[in-house]
Amino acid sequence: MNRIFISLAILLTTAFAGGKNSTMKSILIVYGSYSGSTAEIATRMKTTLDNLNCKTVLMPASAVQTDLTQYDLIVIGSAIHGNKPHENVIKFIDVNRSALSKKKVAVFAVCSTITSVKEKRKANALTYPDKIANGLKPIDRAVFGGNFPSSGRFANYMGKLILGIMPGDYRDWNKIAAWATSLARK
Repeated sequence: MNRIFISLAILLTTAFAGGKNSTMKSILIVYGSYSGSTAEIATRMKTTLDNLNCKTVLMPASAVQTDLTQYDLIVIGSAIHGNKPHENVIKFIDVNRSALSKKKVAVFAVCSTITSVKEKRKANALTYPDKIANGLKPIDRAVFGGNFPSSGRFANYMGKLILGIMPGDYRDWNKIAAWATSLARK
């Protein structure tokens, strides 16, 4: 099913480009992951973008100044814990803020509360991309559910009671691929 979706995305992208093989877009995906879910989402985005003939580089976030001049778009993704983005993502943005402010940037958050049955929690999750952007002006934002393993009966109960979430794999691979595909056209 995922291969069919990716093939359809490639066809649609080619159609939107007028069937021409335009210049290859260069995209950097920077991510901060705690338990691997955000890293897996970033990897899937890279695969989707590579299949669309983008030159895509995947990089874990760190406080290292990076040469961003070679990229047409920088995608920054972060896991969210305690309503806060991954500290390495914030450090990456702080160290590279000047260069990032001159580039097209898109951000995505991976969090459990986007799957909450409590509307206030879900609405709060929609604010996470702005927390990740940390003053940057992204051209696009997204929030994805992650893979949230069971933490034991008591912790699962408290998660349901307080946050309105249950353990499970909430990654919607089609939604993730569709968002990555939309970025290739920006």
